[in-house]
Amino acid sequence: MAMTLNRSTGPGRTSQIPASTPSDDIRFFIDSADRAACEPWLNIGMFSGVTTNPQLMREASRHISDIKDIYNWARDAGAREVCFQAWGPTVEDQYRSAMEIREIAPSATIKVPCTRVGAQTISRLRDQDVPVLLTAVYSAKQALIGSALGVKYIAPYFNRMFRAGLDGTEEITHMIRAIPQDGTGPMIMAASIKSAKHLVTLTDIGVRVFTVSPEVLDDLFTDDLTDKAVGDFETFMIDVR
Repeated sequence: MAMTLNRSTGPGRTSQIPASTPSDDIRFFIDSADRAACEPWLNIGMFSGVTTNPQLMREASRHISDIKDIYNWARDAGAREVCFQAWGPTVEDQYRSAMEIREIAPSATIKVPCTRVGAQTISRLRDQDVPVLLTAVYSAKQALIGSALGVKYIAPYFNRMFRAGLDGTEEITHMIRAIPQDGTGPMIMAASIKSAKHLVTLTDIGVRVFTVSPEVLDDLFTDDLTDKAVGDFETFMIDVR
């Protein structure tokens, strides 16, 4: 990593602070298939893309036939990546559904569950240079599978781990230690995030990529002290115009 001298530590002294690289930046995806919920956030310009799954599509009253529409409005609103999940009980079913998605959403990232069938599907998709997000990950050992398969993202379910009696923080810490988050391999995309505090906890252990619901984004942007300061600034501005 490049180094730059940019902080004084006293008279005549400086300390070396790592220069920012693309993999150092925090990246957010919006976890929703609801256009009305996604577009206002995408318009801010800080989001890398949109992630969906069958549950989110059902909650948004969307169907397989709507994938092309979701892909188009998300891209038009600024999403650089849009993720859809392959489906089916067999390798052939999952592979076929993934390729059907790619036909109507040409640059889509394909989500595949971490199973033996999923691993075989990913191998076939890899041969076609299709980017893959390994999903439904609950343990560090599963992240090793994703790394060996050369996926683009690995999505551990943070809150669901705790609900299942697992220590989500510990499991994801092991993932980060095993798979450097420098862009040379799979990026850990933390999912099942229920609060802005979860985001802070996970960045502290080295997670750089997140997919979060619009509700959590509301929490991320809510701060009563900031709101008060802004109100005070506006009041003071009246006196200095």
